[in-house]
Amino acid sequence: MRKNRKKNREVRCATKQTLISRTDLKGNIIYYNPTFQEVNGYRGISLINKPHNIVRHPDMPKIIFKIIWSIIKQGYPIQAIVKNKTNDGNYYWAMIDWRVQKDNNKIVSYLAHAQQAPDSAIKEIEPLYAEMLKIEKEHDSERALAYLHAYLDNKGVTYNQYIKKLTKHRELKCLCDFIKHKLLIN
Repeated sequence: MRKNRKKNREVRCATKQTLISRTDLKGNIIYYNPTFQEVNGYRGISLINKPHNIVRHPDMPKIIFKIIWSIIKQGYPIQAIVKNKTNDGNYYWAMIDWRVQKDNNKIVSYLAHAQQAPDSAIKEIEPLYAEMLKIEKEHDSERALAYLHAYLDNKGVTYNQYIKKLTKHRELKCLCDFIKHKLLIN
């Protein structure tokens, strides 16, 4: 593993490193690979049965995770770029693919594969998330979602197309276009 500490305490993963985590239906961690453990700075099985949002960075708008959960609970995969925090207060940006795991056509868990987000994607998405977070704090998540819709409409893209443009290096296999439609967010 290659960790480079920048002055802003960002942890950078090697290009081919993949962080894997699996949660139960309530979002509690039931598995993670050694890379996930190492990058996040936890020891042993200390993350087992902990809520996955233990690695959620406070700079992330909550509406992004409501969108993600809304989609995967419906049984669909999604990809997003998120900023996570580590146990020691550092952070990392990740491109994460969330997928459902089924047994007899019933969802039994959620699986996340993450890799280092491209610098160009971080540069573009960080100010968007900062504005959405500001709106959430001053108003609410619904207004932050409306801002996201307006932002994407202004660019003439769906969320899927936007993430695809930011990541450039791979074809997405998800139904992220749901963000263009009314989501069932509880």
